[in-house]
Amino acid sequence: MSFKGLSGQKELRQLLTGMLSQGKLSHAIMLTGPSGIGKFSWGKALTLAILCLNNRNGEACLECASCRQFSSGNHPEFFLIEPDGRNIKIEQVRSLRTYFSLRGDKKVCLIRHAETMTAEASSSLLKILEEPPAGLYFILMAENTGLLFDTILSRCQHYKLQPLTRDEILNLLVNKKNMSADKAFLLTRICQGIPGHALALAEDEEFTKRFEEANALASSLVYGYDSTYHLLLKASSLADRDDLLPFLNLLCIYYRDCLVKYLCCNEELLMNPKIPLVQGVPEPVSRMVEVIRLINSTINDLTATNANRLLLLEKMLIMIQRRFTKCPG
Repeated sequence: MSFKGLSGQKELRQLLTGMLSQGKLSHAIMLTGPSGIGKFSWGKALTLAILCLNNRNGEACLECASCRQFSSGNHPEFFLIEPDGRNIKIEQVRSLRTYFSLRGDKKVCLIRHAETMTAEASSSLLKILEEPPAGLYFILMAENTGLLFDTILSRCQHYKLQPLTRDEILNLLVNKKNMSADKAFLLTRICQGIPGHALALAEDEEFTKRFEEANALASSLVYGYDSTYHLLLKASSLADRDDLLPFLNLLCIYYRDCLVKYLCCNEELLMNPKIPLVQGVPEPVSRMVEVIRLINSTINDLTATNANRLLLLEKMLIMIQRRFTKCPG
């Protein structure tokens, strides 16, 4: 895939094509950003452009022998390193030594999840980066650069991929997934500008069902329909869900849209809640903010701690309903 086939990242595209066309590309590039932002796609597009025999203004021609070899997954001057299990090991980096002797003016090594390199592997890579062979390019990709050696970072040109705009995600879903505009708009609001997340949601057959269930639960908590016993049953059901975190994110979005609706904002709503938030509820804005913070806190505890999953959910549901029924706590 060439740069032209990728969505968004206008500034990154201009920088990379400009440096390639001027012959000023660093021998070590670091691409960073959250999971799903497109680091691997951009890394492959950059590799394709570097190895292209007829590079035109920094863009791969897609027609030469090199481009055809790379597109077929059989390029002799391209080397990919990714974690072997949980880490990238020193043996994987050392194996590059034999790769240096291959023919060709340019060679590219793509390193996925570079932050998973062991200390020994990092030291071995650093020795190569300090005195890189002519024509050898490294493209490192990482989510958390804080886990990398500072000495490795200092030898790389660093580029952070940015979330895509709403229109860019919308076009991606409509044009590449042939999705209806209504569903594409819904996923666009949920994916937070992460194209990988948007595409995963587009292929998620359970999304519509999950969306409706989150909508129903959120509404029932506002009305205070459930007894404590029934809330405990719902918490138990939630605890068994494999898609718990996506479900809680939808729950949070529902209350966010409640808040937007109450404040009379003109922004288009995701779930468009039709519930009497104002009637009988004191300080509705602050209450809604509390609920959103409570759900986010629960999500954080579920992902960052070993707290009991069921107890967290029981507490969350009970406290949310209490916020809307004016009960203390």
